[in-house]
Amino acid sequence: MHGEEEIPVYSASEIAATVLDFLTFLTTLHCHPGDLVMPPPGGWPSYTPEKCAGFKSDFAIEVLRNLPHLGSRASDHMDSLGQIHYKSHLLDYTTFDSERFTDQEYLWSGGEESEGEESVPDHVFIFAKGFESGGRTLFLDAQEGKIFEEEIRCDSSEEDLKEYFEDLKEKYRNLDLIPCPGEGMIEVSATGVGPEGLGETLSEEEVLMQADPLWGTHLDIRYTRQLYRAFGWPNAFRRDEAFREMKKLIEKRKSY
Repeated sequence: MHGEEEIPVYSASEIAATVLDFLTFLTTLHCHPGDLVMPPPGGWPSYTPEKCAGFKSDFAIEVLRNLPHLGSRASDHMDSLGQIHYKSHLLDYTTFDSERFTDQEYLWSGGEESEGEESVPDHVFIFAKGFESGGRTLFLDAQEGKIFEEEIRCDSSEEDLKEYFEDLKEKYRNLDLIPCPGEGMIEVSATGVGPEGLGETLSEEEVLMQADPLWGTHLDIRYTRQLYRAFGWPNAFRRDEAFREMKKLIEKRKSY
């Protein structure tokens, strides 16, 4: 008999709805609405019993089969417009291919091979892959309804998946996570930038006169926040207009 503890915390449809809510939110900011795709009725068709035999638990497969997906128009792997978190790309799970999951043991343990009971449970799968130091690899625990966040070469944490995605949305709203066209995602809390000065407006000239030629300084961050908010961030963000201005600024910064 299956014990009561084996009943999933959230149904597959609840998990899919939570993911859809988060991905839809991103399409109001730096991601393009046309890149959001929904699985067909019955789920992504390549998740057949034959292909998935022995891969993950039946419930984890059901969740994967029915997750919405958000593609990317960013051609550069480092371009934050194709990222869902700091140095983190959504796994393409729309077509089942076990090779996409072959490094899960390595990623799950934060860079060291797992052994025995430390291996990835069969109800847990990679949702997004991080890269480089500080990048975020996200694992979704279908059974427990949690997100495990592995920060490369740093710490790991776990949180209820609904709370996790709400917290992540808040980081975007507050511009602690800042996507920049053609550049990597900025995680402000990791840069040491202090509170923004109330009523202080930064001019483009001040940004361009910096001695540091590399993009991502404290002044760059302050000005980007200021510019995005001027273009309606987060509730009515005029993405195309804002990103046009950002691209001009970044080009000027690099050639000044």
